[in-house]
Amino acid sequence: MICPKCGKEVENGAKFCPHCGTLMGEARPSAPDGQRPVSWEEPGRGGGRRKTGLLIGGAAAVVILVAALAAAAVGGLFASPKEQVEKAFAKTASAYAEARDKAGLPDLSELVRGGAYSQRFSLELDGISQELTDGYDLSALSGLGVRMDGGYSQKERKMAGELAAFWKDEELLSVQMLVDGGTASFASPQLTGGSAYGVNTETLGADLVRLGADDSSGELEKIGFNLFDLIERAMPSEQKAEDRKEAVRQAGERLFDAMEVEKGGKEAIEVNGGEVDAVVYHVVVPKDAVLDYFDAVNEAGKLVDPMETTRNVLLAMGFDEDDVNEILSGLDGEVDPYAELFDALMQAMDKLGDLELDVWLSGGRVSAVEYAADVEGSRVELGLYLGGAGSYVDDLSLELRVDGEELAVESSGDHAGESGVFTDETTFRSDSGRITSRLRYEPKADGANLKWELGVDSTAALTAEGRLDAGKNSVELRLDRLSVEAAGAELVTLKGSYYLGPWEGVKVSLPAPALLGGMTQDELMEAAQDMEANAESWAYDLQTRILPALMG
Repeated sequence: MICPKCGKEVENGAKFCPHCGTLMGEARPSAPDGQRPVSWEEPGRGGGRRKTGLLIGGAAAVVILVAALAAAAVGGLFASPKEQVEKAFAKTASAYAEARDKAGLPDLSELVRGGAYSQRFSLELDGISQELTDGYDLSALSGLGVRMDGGYSQKERKMAGELAAFWKDEELLSVQMLVDGGTASFASPQLTGGSAYGVNTETLGADLVRLGADDSSGELEKIGFNLFDLIERAMPSEQKAEDRKEAVRQAGERLFDAMEVEKGGKEAIEVNGGEVDAVVYHVVVPKDAVLDYFDAVNEAGKLVDPMETTRNVLLAMGFDEDDVNEILSGLDGEVDPYAELFDALMQAMDKLGDLELDVWLSGGRVSAVEYAADVEGSRVELGLYLGGAGSYVDDLSLELRVDGEELAVESSGDHAGESGVFTDETTFRSDSGRITSRLRYEPKADGANLKWELGVDSTAALTAEGRLDAGKNSVELRLDRLSVEAAGAELVTLKGSYYLGPWEGVKVSLPAPALLGGMTQDELMEAAQDMEANAESWAYDLQTRILPALMG
């Protein structure tokens, strides 16, 4: 047979031409003797090869188009209006979280919840104006201050601390405290001399009875506790904490599912001094759904019931059931500080009815949220505005109007520290006045890197300058100057510091304590008389040192 491409003789039954490699077969019959075979058009001359290229290119185009559509769908292009609003709020929250993280400040809540931390605090008088003291010169008091140094470790079952008053380099009064397991002790060089006194908290009731306390009911003797056992009882378990978090998450999902969202058109709106192209969405949150949400969050909080926790702690201390019931009835719900808040929220929502909000989205994030309604004869208007003039997280404002009276919060600055310096100016404005806060924080600067000013109209101001250092799980603030001004005059200047970080161990040094429960009546009386005499001597010595300095 003849090859349809090159025209050369090919053995019958061959699948390919041995000369040019063309596919042979029944679809390509050989021509009658002496005639050129009918064949596909040759390469480069249109026909088959061109059609093949079109098919391949078309298939590739379809694949690319499908991929693009899939990516768009994932990105929210084909998401429902409700999903677009949900993603926008999530993206907004993420933007502010990223800005917070850039400041490098650690989340110390985990450190505190872990039950092992140390902290220090001091405040010292630097200067005092005679305008504040009716002309008296009290400059000699410069250097007078207080300091506190303490720490707590649940694992080691130790809690220690010192509270002291000082004047320049001189210690005026110091009181040290140590709780080590079931023993709590204290000492003061000025008040107890070289002695320390303590109590065994686990045998507290029995010791009081032995010392003569009335126990006609026979209940006092049962009182005793270990502080660290009580703390463990009061702290929620990890499982309960996770259950509470999950319950709140599910409540949020149910609230979102109940929302009704309708997409509107595009609008150019003014946000914080800038014009933003946005798409408006009308969001309706049913009243019943909000009430259910608040109720669910409230119930989630009760997974760690404060009243029940208090009950368990009191029982663990040795109180009987009747006494515990009497104590709790007297608290009258004060153990739960959030009960009144939830009641107020529920009552407010019951009056407001369904929440109807207009939400503007731009760039996949929330630009504005507005609410307006007539509530019990009053016109209430609320507006939240994010971004606008510059970087998204740099500008935000909140406006509330009730019957024409306005309360506004406006914040601007370099909140993400794009320049390496974090700045913020926040103003709280109402018809009655204005409070302005200005902050500048430069983490990598040498020396002072923090300045904060708080002004109330033009009548009073508080200014702080110093250094803020943040570690992975610690923060330290040293204020070189903290001044208080009024009517343009500087009244008081102070210095201060604060530190919170990992547990550093017990720093106070106390002698072995004399346990009060093991002392006789005579020994107790002698100890009390010694402390009284020490206190009188200390007070006299203090007067003889400070009064002459004040008199000049």
